[in-house]
Amino acid sequence: MLVLSALALSLNAHAQASSQDIEEIREQFKWINAQKDFERVYFDNDEFIDELPSEGCGMEAYYKDGEVYKIVEECFGSTQLYTTEYYLKNEQLIFVYSQESEFVRIPGTGEESEAEVYYENRVYYKDGEIIRHLEKGVSVVDKPIDYQEQYRAYKKLIDTKLKYAKQYELLQGIWINADDIDDWFNVIGVRALHYNRADYLKSSRIWFDGRYLWFHNTEYREEDRKFELLELTDEKLAMQDRLSGEVFVYEKKR
Repeated sequence: MLVLSALALSLNAHAQASSQDIEEIREQFKWINAQKDFERVYFDNDEFIDELPSEGCGMEAYYKDGEVYKIVEECFGSTQLYTTEYYLKNEQLIFVYSQESEFVRIPGTGEESEAEVYYENRVYYKDGEIIRHLEKGVSVVDKPIDYQEQYRAYKKLIDTKLKYAKQYELLQGIWINADDIDDWFNVIGVRALHYNRADYLKSSRIWFDGRYLWFHNTEYREEDRKFELLELTDEKLAMQDRLSGEVFVYEKKR
């Protein structure tokens, strides 16, 4: 594995950061964490991550009046905990705090201690650019994470559940191809489980952007498919494959 950081606290030079920029980010960070009235929307591991750690993951988005302010992702290994917090202002990423912890077995008890933090990472952003990056400790993750790219991917899923809540709710359930009853899929959250007769074929992650319904194959990205949503009710789903032009009509199972 590649070592991502030095043992000592380091400051990496990126875009020029003023003290005012950093202070504004810190003020937003404090304000967000002081709020008591945020609502939350939850994502199970299969809804947002392709490669699952041994003990799974979970993600929560904190929002108020339709605007998301914070996203918290937790992933568990057999003895480790990986936590990443995304902080937002006007739906733009301004700060990321991540840490890696390890559960240590207490000799003679068979029990594990509280997680001990061995790595911390702080990344400050302005206008989409990193303006300050602080690390402490040594990471065991084998490649650096592009948090901007990660946030953009998560935002699509969060928007599907929040911004397009009506379409999201209508999509839930089993949809059977009107022309081929052996072809059907089951939408659970932002996952679609595809079947032929009773045989499971694949899993897709789905999101809606206001016009198009996207299916991301969680194993083979080249099989991602984009459909224009033509009709969606509590009984019927009609969509057109943007690559082939073919129209598919599905009926919801009752």
